Amino acid sequence: MNAALRLCALVALLSQLLALPALAQDRRVALVIGNSAYKNAPALPNTVNDARDTADALRKVGFEVVDGVDLDKRDMDTALFRFARLARDADAVMFYYAGHGFQFNGENFLVPVEARIDDEVSVQYETLKLSEVITALGFAKGVKIMVLDACRNNPFVAQLSKNQATRSFSVGTGLAPIARAQGMVTAYATQANDVAADGSGRNSPFTAALVQEMKQPGLEIATMFRRVQKVVYDATGGKQTPELTLSLLGDFYLNREETDADIWKRLRSSDDAAEIKAFIQRFPASFFAVDARTRLDLLERRSVSAREREKLENEFAARERALLERLQQAEKSRQQAATDLADRDSGKIGAGRPAPLPADAPAPVAIAPATKPSEAGERERLARELARREQELAVLEAEKVKLSQERQEREKAVAARISSGGAVKELPVPEKPLLPSARLPRQEPQPQERTVVDRRSNDTLGGSDASVPARGSRNRRPGSARDCNEELMRAQLGDGGGSSLQGCR
Repeated sequence: MNAALRLCALVALLSQLLALPALAQDRRVALVIGNSAYKNAPALPNTVNDARDTADALRKVGFEVVDGVDLDKRDMDTALFRFARLARDADAVMFYYAGHGFQFNGENFLVPVEARIDDEVSVQYETLKLSEVITALGFAKGVKIMVLDACRNNPFVAQLSKNQATRSFSVGTGLAPIARAQGMVTAYATQANDVAADGSGRNSPFTAALVQEMKQPGLEIATMFRRVQKVVYDATGGKQTPELTLSLLGDFYLNREETDADIWKRLRSSDDAAEIKAFIQRFPASFFAVDARTRLDLLERRSVSAREREKLENEFAARERALLERLQQAEKSRQQAATDLADRDSGKIGAGRPAPLPADAPAPVAIAPATKPSEAGERERLARELARREQELAVLEAEKVKLSQERQEREKAVAARISSGGAVKELPVPEKPLLPSARLPRQEPQPQERTVVDRRSNDTLGGSDASVPARGSRNRRPGSARDCNEELMRAQLGDGGGSSLQGCR
């Protein structure tokens, strides 16, 4: 029993879910007729175009359309029958007619293309009564709309007047007013009892305005027809003013697509320039078109700025790589020069250390050995090479700083040029760090243990001195005229020493 109840509940739930789409989407039905090729009346130049353009516009806004052009009485009756069937329980229905129409004894009639209107009898049986159309509209449960672009000159006035059969006979110009009905909208191409213009273009002034306004989404139907009135009035120089009667309890929208405001609300923060361009093309006269153009201008500037910065980045990246390679090569050369000089200094003196002299032995006399010119010249060459490498490295380091400064200045100039075309504030220029230093950790040559030897007696004149720096060092130990060891070593290194060795004992 419980299983059966659960199954019934599940079936009921599925039925409700399947019915939701049908409830959410309302039904819209329209009947559109355009008669032009009249056999017994003047042909109308653009009514067929009016009907076809209106049918296309209605289909685009969700109407199921029954349409026909140049219909005779039988075809008009058949189309009205189909429309009435579809209109039953529809949420919105619309009837549009373009062609000859006239009023006779206060009642309105629409004229098929083969109708021959000779007298009041032919009026009753050769034409379609507008009241029959109103009856068909009444089958709908929702909004009912009737649009009549049929208020043209009555071509049958003379014939009807000639064959008048009753004293109550009357033929008026245009169409007679239609009684208001709850939930119904009636739009005339011109005011009641007046005549509308055919127009000289593809469409009549009224239908041209109607089709154009139907393309605009989010227009409430009363607002839409007021805009049609304004367009027709201006196009005809005030000679034609459409008339609207409306009896609705709520708002109704023919075109339910998103409005320009709805779309712009979604696009206002978009970075897609193509979407912004499409919005401007679709709504060129929109209130938000100015904001859209401003947004598009910002996106285009950002795109130009990105391309400029990418080009700048690639250019300076190549220059920086080349400079770093030069810096690294210069540092290696400097280190090699320093190593060569240190090796040269350490290799000038023998590494052997003789045995110490007895305590009672007389102190040997220190005599400076003669320094070979070739050895002193080689040492000077190595020192000059080291100095040159140091200077070259310093120049490259200065070039590195200059390149970084040039890069920042170029980026600021690009940003200023991009933002100079308007009031849009460009993004700040990112600060670029200076190039990383290519200088390797500097390794100073380690001081070597040095032994001074008397070449004549092979007796040691001095011990080891691990604190003697290379030439030009600021840590050089101050010399003295009586400091024989220091003077002797300076003479051996070719450092200009040896002038005070005469005082040594």
